[in-house]
Amino acid sequence: MSPAAVAWPQNVAIAVYDVAGRKLRDLGVEDELQSAGLELAPGALLTRARRVLRGDVTKTKAFAAGEVAIQDEAAQLVALLVGRGRRLLDCCAAPGGKTSILAERNPGAPITALELHPHRARLLRKLVPADTVRVLAADARDIPLAAEFDRVLADVPCSGTGTLARNPEIKWRLTPGDLAKLQSRQVTILRSAMSRVESGGRLIYSTCSLEPEENSEVIEKALSAQSRSFGLLDCREELNRLSKEGELALKDTNSLVSGKYLRIFPGAHSSDGFFAAILEL
Repeated sequence: MSPAAVAWPQNVAIAVYDVAGRKLRDLGVEDELQSAGLELAPGALLTRARRVLRGDVTKTKAFAAGEVAIQDEAAQLVALLVGRGRRLLDCCAAPGGKTSILAERNPGAPITALELHPHRARLLRKLVPADTVRVLAADARDIPLAAEFDRVLADVPCSGTGTLARNPEIKWRLTPGDLAKLQSRQVTILRSAMSRVESGGRLIYSTCSLEPEENSEVIEKALSAQSRSFGLLDCREELNRLSKEGELALKDTNSLVSGKYLRIFPGAHSSDGFFAAILEL
């Protein structure tokens, strides 16, 4: 999600958020976007999303008012996997797209959003003004909190190889040695996040990477070193829940899962590539 007034590429997914418990499309925002010259198509993964086939959503009144947000459908799905909780922690939150969905899905529940860099924490506060969201400039590798949470999201910094279609320069910048450095940081963040999960709570680990070094290998290393009894849940359970709630537009949920992990591939799902795992204590 970005405030920049730029021309966005075709087939960008935009989220349609709830207002006072009602869908914005019921309040005429979708009609407003179409009246502004945008050509919209249904989401490929999510019923909440629309794809912009033509037009610039950043120049609309709805975007300026914060009624719609630009976010890839796979990123939206990861936030939906977090589900509903009483106290939530978003470990690597900026710029705030997933935090916004957590706040929307958990009205009234306190959410703590961490961001390492103060300037990005300030941007997060601006883009997610909800009163229930507390923004802290802090390092997720050493979370400065004593509290425990029943829902934790660790959408960690990664190579971004799942976003190559939008960021082709990654393939020229990334080296094999970078994956080892990233994995070390990711394991540290994940272990730190695991320490803040309360008994019976869940942690969602995710990346926009396609590399096993940043995904399944991180989960395996974190679980092998744990002192608490975390289990790895099958992501199919949450996908089935979302399907029953009418959130999923894609009917073949099996195509989103590899083993127990969520694995979204750009060529197969018309979105960025994403990985997610659900750990339960």
